[in-house]
Amino acid sequence: MLPPDQIQLSQDSGSQTIIIKRCPLCDSPQASPYAAFPEFTWVSCDCGLIYKRSARIGTDSNDIYDSKYFRSGDSKHAHDYDKRTGRRIRKSRKQILDALNHTEPGPLLDIGCSLGYTLRAARDLGLECVGTDLAPYAVEACRKQGLKAEMGDLEHMPFKEGVFRVAVMKHVLEHTPNPRSALREAHRVLQPGGALFIAVPHAEYGKVQRNPTKSRFYRPDCTGGNEHFVYYTPATLGRLLEQTGYRVGKVHPHLLRKRASRMERIADVVLAPFNLVGGLAKNALKLRKEFWLVAVRT
Repeated sequence: MLPPDQIQLSQDSGSQTIIIKRCPLCDSPQASPYAAFPEFTWVSCDCGLIYKRSARIGTDSNDIYDSKYFRSGDSKHAHDYDKRTGRRIRKSRKQILDALNHTEPGPLLDIGCSLGYTLRAARDLGLECVGTDLAPYAVEACRKQGLKAEMGDLEHMPFKEGVFRVAVMKHVLEHTPNPRSALREAHRVLQPGGALFIAVPHAEYGKVQRNPTKSRFYRPDCTGGNEHFVYYTPATLGRLLEQTGYRVGKVHPHLLRKRASRMERIADVVLAPFNLVGGLAKNALKLRKEFWLVAVRT
């Protein structure tokens, strides 16, 4: 967790209250309210990072990350991870290949492996691979598919130093109040020159910025508000990666065409000829709910 000068913990009856006293990126104690609710308040730091100032969470990950989280359509935490399996695997395959453009092929670690889509894609590509997850349900689901998976959290993974050539963190980093520690742990298990693939929600997504208190990113009755601690932009995540021993190699919007809005698809076509122009490319990126990047361990 964060050091005592950055975080305050109090615990009672199976839950704990976390208060983040300093920005996880720049360490500033100053921040402006961004989206306030009775349950918690999101704040915005001058450095550009948006994070949850305080939150009350369960001490047992099984309280949230159970079978309903992955499969049920009734839970407010539900993600329906089991739908569109083939598409998820194909998408993961493309992302792994993109990471391999920045490093040599080698063992792959999927951090927050969920139900094993990235692991299945890696296996299909002939890569040695293993996943880690907080949720016993996810680990068991992977093992039932013949995939290697271990229990472990972002800050303490059960692997030796320098074991992996590629590490994948897809929609994981926003779940921790201590992203520096998570990235340093990934750095520890990666080989020098290894590639880290990260996908996260985009803090500057246009619809979210216009009215954050109504956004699923922040509302307490939605997954984002309940489970997430930090929201990033390419700039803030890039700075965090540089602080923890990485060099950013590529940033890209989320290319999920079938689920993009009509305006997003039109913008893709209109802006495609200009995607190397800084200002236009940046604005196009904001049309996406998420972005991903590849960083190289130095």
